[in-house]
Amino acid sequence: MFEAAPTATANNKKTKWFYGVDSIRFVLAFIVMLSHFDNVYATALKNSAHSIFRDAGYFLANAFDGTSAVIAFFIISGFVIHYPNKNGIPNLTEFWIRRFLRILIPLAVILIIGTQFNHPENAVVWSLFCELIYYGLYPFMAKIRLSWKSKFLLSYIIAALVIGTLCFHDVVALVKQTNTNYHGYYWQLGGWLTWIVGLPCWLLGVLVAEHIDDLTQASFKSVMIYRIIVFFISCFCCIGKFHLHLSYILSMNIFALLIYKWLQTEIVYFKTHPSNKTLEKMGKFSYSLYLCHPLFYVILHLFLVYNTFTYPLFLLLAVTISYGFYLAVERPGHRLARKLNHKYNTSLN
Repeated sequence: MFEAAPTATANNKKTKWFYGVDSIRFVLAFIVMLSHFDNVYATALKNSAHSIFRDAGYFLANAFDGTSAVIAFFIISGFVIHYPNKNGIPNLTEFWIRRFLRILIPLAVILIIGTQFNHPENAVVWSLFCELIYYGLYPFMAKIRLSWKSKFLLSYIIAALVIGTLCFHDVVALVKQTNTNYHGYYWQLGGWLTWIVGLPCWLLGVLVAEHIDDLTQASFKSVMIYRIIVFFISCFCCIGKFHLHLSYILSMNIFALLIYKWLQTEIVYFKTHPSNKTLEKMGKFSYSLYLCHPLFYVILHLFLVYNTFTYPLFLLLAVTISYGFYLAVERPGHRLARKLNHKYNTSLN
C-alpha cells in the first residue's frame, strides 16, 4: 500500500521511476482524512434556510469517500509489490523484512499511543491487516501455475461467495430498503475475513503491473475523464451507503474495476509527463498521514475547539504532525529494514 513506487526496468537496468504514484497516494490519504474529520462546512450548509445551500451541503458531506480511497490503495499496493517481482522474488527473507517492518513499526507505535485514547486508529488499521496478509500470501500466490488474470477471477468469485453468504443481511437490506440488520461497511467481516473480500482489488494492481510496460500512451483528456467519473461514482457509493442501503461491501469490488482502469491510465500518463513535485514529496509520508490522522483528530480536540474557523487548522496540523511522525518513526523504520537486510546479506556471504 505504501511501498515506494517501483522502478521501471528494461534489460535489468533502471530507466525511470513511476512518477505520479506518490502524488496519488497523498491525495488518497488526504481524502481518507477528510472522510474521518467531521465536515463543519457541510453541516452548516445543510442547516441553511436556502435549498441550494442545503443541496450543496449534502453534496459536500458525501464528496470524500474514504472507503473508495482505500480500494485505490489496495490496487496501488498490488502494483508496487508485483512490478519489481514479476520475474520472481530474488530473496524471500529480504522481501518480508522490508515489507513487514515498513508497516509494523509505525503501526506498533500508533497502537501503543492509541491505548490511551480508546484506539481511534481502528478506523484505518483493518486495511493494514489486510496488507500484511497480502504480503504474506503474495510469494505463494506467485508459485501457483495460473495466470494472474485467472487468480484474480478466482479470488473475485470467492469474494462474491463470501459476501453473498456472510453478508446476506446487506443484500436483503438493499432489496427491501430497510435498516434491519444493515451494516454497510466494507470491513464488517473483521480482521480475519475482510482480506478475502479485498484480495481481488489488490490483485487488480498486480494486473496493472503485468501489462504496464506494454502501455505507452495516455492523454490528459482521458486522465481527466477518468478522474471526474471516479469522483462522482465515489460520491454515489457514499450516498448509496448512507441513504440507499447500498453497502460498501456490495459496491466497492465492482467500483474497483473502474478504479483499476483509472489508476492504470494515471500511471501510463505519468510515464511521459511530469508529476507535481510537491505532491510527490508529500506522498512519501502518505502512510503516516493515513495511519495517524484518526489519533491526531482525537488529541487535537483536547486542545482546540472544533468549528468552521478551526477546521482548516485541524487539517493543517494533522498533515504537519503526520510529517513529523514520518521523520521520527516511519523513515527510521525504513532505514532499519534496509540495515537488517544488509546484515542478512552480509551473514550469508
